[in-house]
Amino acid sequence: MTTNDIQKLETYGQAHEHALLDMLTQITSLPSPTGAEAEKAAFILEYLHNLGASDAHIDQAGNVVCPYQITGSGKHPLYGAHIDTVFLQCQEITPRIEGNLFAAPSCGDNSANVASLLCFITMLYEEHIDLPGGAYFLFNTGEEGLGNLRGIRQFMADHSSEISEMVAVDCNSVTCIHKAVGSHRYEINVTAQGGHSWSGFGNTSAIASAAAIIDDLYHLSVPKDPKTTYNAGTIEGGTTVNSIAEHAMFRIDLRSEDKDALDAIDKEFHQILKQNAKEGIEIRETLIGERPCSSGVDTAALCQRLEQIRAARGLTTDYQAGSTDANIPLSLGIPAISFGTCIGRRAHTVEENLDIDSLVPGFIQLAQFILSRPH
Repeated sequence: MTTNDIQKLETYGQAHEHALLDMLTQITSLPSPTGAEAEKAAFILEYLHNLGASDAHIDQAGNVVCPYQITGSGKHPLYGAHIDTVFLQCQEITPRIEGNLFAAPSCGDNSANVASLLCFITMLYEEHIDLPGGAYFLFNTGEEGLGNLRGIRQFMADHSSEISEMVAVDCNSVTCIHKAVGSHRYEINVTAQGGHSWSGFGNTSAIASAAAIIDDLYHLSVPKDPKTTYNAGTIEGGTTVNSIAEHAMFRIDLRSEDKDALDAIDKEFHQILKQNAKEGIEIRETLIGERPCSSGVDTAALCQRLEQIRAARGLTTDYQAGSTDANIPLSLGIPAISFGTCIGRRAHTVEENLDIDSLVPGFIQLAQFILSRPH
């Protein structure tokens, strides 16, 4: 892009600051916990149709897919922002503005990025901008938690042969996720003899067994490089204080930057389960989530383009490994990174907030990245 092009982009961004903030407010105000994204998807689809994006549609995973100037065969870039959130209990969301802060659950993850991508598509249609080779825009479901990347998996199942690269518009505007953190997630159900805490004393306890498994897990040694982690995220069991627990359930999250390291800790965890299966104890496992690691694909060109855009504004880039929609294309050998369009904090909490004055620079950064793609 020329200096004049960048100046025009900055002028557009500043002139449309209120429109961006209004879009953020609308997107944030529509609750869309993982598995219940239909209302937000319908809003986005109607908005795109009103812009003139007649080919925009909802696929079988509930994703809003918006092809732009896709003609003939060939490969195209993909720009996607997930529309689901972690807030299962929020039936209504009312954003509030306090000075430079915009505060609401999901405002940064991922409403601001959805809003920025929608406003970029708006600019394409309003300004009649050509994207040589075209592009796919995606507003996908199922990124968070047990969504298990459902939306991007479906899109890639349908279109992977058409995709040259991907940007998952997620996280904030100063980081870059360039490596996929893989994960295995298990639900473990333990059944024991149970009984009365006095007369049945000595019977096996599901809670005691679950605790022993978790304790064994937390005594495992894991490498710092590649970073590998474990976590017991939820646990429940038992009925009353004077009963030996007959049932307990807990969920485990295993992660690593490296596939071999992830497989190794997975093997060790299963050995722990085997060691704790004894008379009077039944242990059942269910795989509830699996996210792939990177396949070794080169993301340098994408990283360099982003880094150059930021460096021209005196900004540095914090490169990180993470678990995002980019995991799926990376696992398929398709270059992919993830970066966002705002500076926020307290993600995944009801105190989530972001800096309003970061929205326009974040929008410009995203737009410049897309428009400066080599042809």
